[in-house]
Amino acid sequence: MSESNVVLDPLSYTSYYVECCFNDVFLASGTCFFVKRNDVDYLITNWHIVSGQNNETKEYLDKKHGAIPNNLKVHIFKNQSTVERIVHTIPLYDENDTPLWLEHPSFKEKVDVVAIKVTIPNDMLIKYVEEAIEPYNEQTKANIKDDVYVLGFPFGISEGEGFPIWKRASIASEPIIDIQDRPLMYIDTASRSGMSGSPVIYKERRGVAICDTHPTKATKISHFFMEFIGVYSGRIGADDEFKAQLGRVWKKRVIDEIINR
Repeated sequence: MSESNVVLDPLSYTSYYVECCFNDVFLASGTCFFVKRNDVDYLITNWHIVSGQNNETKEYLDKKHGAIPNNLKVHIFKNQSTVERIVHTIPLYDENDTPLWLEHPSFKEKVDVVAIKVTIPNDMLIKYVEEAIEPYNEQTKANIKDDVYVLGFPFGISEGEGFPIWKRASIASEPIIDIQDRPLMYIDTASRSGMSGSPVIYKERRGVAICDTHPTKATKISHFFMEFIGVYSGRIGADDEFKAQLGRVWKKRVIDEIINR
């Protein structure tokens, strides 16, 4: 890192580069993030990332090897280090070849999001995307045309030191409407492969920061309107650069629907 006193955005610590592998053979790259529920850690990414198949057509995505992944190699921060990352291998199947990921209870793979229960070794440190949202945002709701950010790794590219690229987008469909009767919304962005599984974030600076001091508790302060929007899973028209480039975002509620199934 070029400047030792640079303060990184807390959200930049919450998005992780993923290698989809069959044993040690690299098949594709993607993105993931983590949430905690009832003291259990879950990795969140797309169904097509873990299955190696298009979630609508079931077409196999790997054309070079004709293989599907059986593990994810996730680049996670080394504990006690702000930048160094360690590759942590997460299996996708148990000894009976049963998938270890959880799918949506109603829509199954038609909702292109999965959760995997994980145990992170003590020498590694993860940051949770929801905990990076500043306080006093319980009522914050992004609206159509608002700018949002997709935090991921297009073509496996990072910002340096393994941090994600912040790809700007705008909300292209009414957030309260479910596209195709599924918990899906559209964003307008020219995203690229490798960003699948990224968290999507709304973040806009407040005109006046909110600060609450308490005599016995830590000070809470909020400089931004912020909302965790959902999980990015690729774009419509990805096979043709001249088609409308609308990205798919699965709404954040699907995470709890999957975990609490």
